[in-house]
Amino acid sequence: MENKNTPKLVLVTGGARSGKSRFAEEYCRKLQREGNLSVTYLATCPRLDAEMDERIAAHIARRPADWGCIEETSAVADRIRSLDPACGVILLDCLSLLLNNWMWEREQLGKTDQPPEKWASSLMADLLDACRSYPHPVVMVTNEVGSGIVPDNELSRQYRDALGVMNQIAAREAAAVYAVFSGIPIELSQFRVCL
Repeated sequence: MENKNTPKLVLVTGGARSGKSRFAEEYCRKLQREGNLSVTYLATCPRLDAEMDERIAAHIARRPADWGCIEETSAVADRIRSLDPACGVILLDCLSLLLNNWMWEREQLGKTDQPPEKWASSLMADLLDACRSYPHPVVMVTNEVGSGIVPDNELSRQYRDALGVMNQIAAREAAAVYAVFSGIPIELSQFRVCL
């Protein structure tokens, strides 16, 4: 039985190799114990090459054997809407790769008339709508890519800007937001300022 104080949507952000996925997994284990729920890992990473296969294998090895796994590189909102509630807590890892996949698909379809920042907002709104309709908590992982230098090419700048907008939209909706730095999680949502 879920605790009524359990956050419905949790966002975990951080840089590359910051420990954000590991923290999100630990958070889901906690939700699993407290709510007597199963956990389903919703992976957005496409299997592209041997190095990526090794990364995926490391993630799988870290997770408990009783967790489910669904690989969905694009239609994540539709997939969440179709899930059986028995899937329990959803760990969506990650928004950053999901945006990358969306950008690649749109380029393949010749849909490059709008900057990603515009259309990514509407896809993110649809994803959050799906999360709201799902009966159990959803924990989303994303990368924080806007803290570094300005990228030297247009596509990278568009990606950075679109992901920044998606992260803001998710953070506004999330009941709890964590940033992970060097393996140390910090709850950002406790510092929200209402103006």
